[in-house]
Amino acid sequence: MKKCTESISLIVPVYNEGEMLEGVIKGCIETLKKDFKDFELILIDDGSTDGTGWLMDKIAAGDKRVLVLHNLVNMNVGISVQRGFAVAEKKYVVHNAVDFPLAVGDIRALIEKMDGVDVLVLERTSYAGYSAWRWITSKANRLLMRILYQVDGIRDMNFTQLYRREILPSIMPLSKSPSFTTPEMIIRAIRSGLKVKGEPVRYIPRSSGKGAFGRPHDILWSFYDMLRFRIRF
Repeated sequence: MKKCTESISLIVPVYNEGEMLEGVIKGCIETLKKDFKDFELILIDDGSTDGTGWLMDKIAAGDKRVLVLHNLVNMNVGISVQRGFAVAEKKYVVHNAVDFPLAVGDIRALIEKMDGVDVLVLERTSYAGYSAWRWITSKANRLLMRILYQVDGIRDMNFTQLYRREILPSIMPLSKSPSFTTPEMIIRAIRSGLKVKGEPVRYIPRSSGKGAFGRPHDILWSFYDMLRFRIRF
């Protein structure tokens, strides 16, 4: 199969994932090399304390397509992803977690669905592997967003999205919280008249370790951002 002629920036924020990092990132790079002629992998070390940042720099030293950004302290995924958006240079931009719940091998086929689309909102077809607490907070978050914002045709704004890089400056969010950064971007895109489309995708559950989402601080921060955006806009 020929490689995709479109270019892609893949953003991956990481916090204290030293045990799994090197293997999964090398696998990610191999898949990108197989599928794309032109790509960049943007790794954001979100203030890790377990050697994650050192491992990132080691990987980047051996591959010029890998860019590493370091947060001096843990800023959370919302801010980290926005830092990636700010430096991305390729035609299309997508963000993903380091355990790759969006399979890297699926990105190529998704780009083929971007004809005439500015933001492709990737919607999980299942939530396999979620803890009971994560499932409850996720359901509550989606319900609250439906109450505050009427977004027709989009049912999952908290997984990941594929963007045309050129439209990113016009939809960058005021929010910095982990659960409202990308919903605000989607809402801004819709209100700006950009073409936004939902696309079902498979969700790959985490096979080891534990994610950092769902902490009370993050929930309250996201709730504040939701209300602030609703009041101001």
